[in-house]
Amino acid sequence: MIILLIEDDGHKSLQVSQFVRTSFPSDEVIEKRSYQSGMKALTISRPDVVLLDMALPTFDVVDGEVGGRMRNFGGRDVLVELDREGIPIKAIIITQFDTFGEGRDQQTLAQLANEIQSSFPHLYSGTVYYHPARSDWRTNLLDLLTSIKTSPTKVYSAVTCLTLWIYVI
Repeated sequence: MIILLIEDDGHKSLQVSQFVRTSFPSDEVIEKRSYQSGMKALTISRPDVVLLDMALPTFDVVDGEVGGRMRNFGGRDVLVELDREGIPIKAIIITQFDTFGEGRDQQTLAQLANEIQSSFPHLYSGTVYYHPARSDWRTNLLDLLTSIKTSPTKVYSAVTCLTLWIYVI
């Protein structure tokens, strides 16, 4: 199974990727750091599962740059594109925040999870609340990934991949 992790926090990315690689040593884990690099990897790598941070920079952060505007709901933006293009990748949200957005757009993690479940039931597999000092995130992630691995998978069509790739470029 190919697992794509889209996460901009280096420490969290390392912890999650090491855990997944240890738990599923025969699986491939690909790491990306932004909305754009994640969307490109979705078309090139054709993962079976995407592990999504919710708040993502638009572009990869490099020395002297901030990575474009921060997308407070970047993970949801990825799901919108997957849904729009009809790409059947299972998604797990992994976040260390319990609130998102600002002002009228502010949502709790529970509210956001409910919204994502309603909007993308065919893509969304669950949410994991990550905290580096706690171990329950590992159990939750393991349960979700195991559930995905034991359910039937769907295959990309070449037309869908080409369409998404053109959109990303």
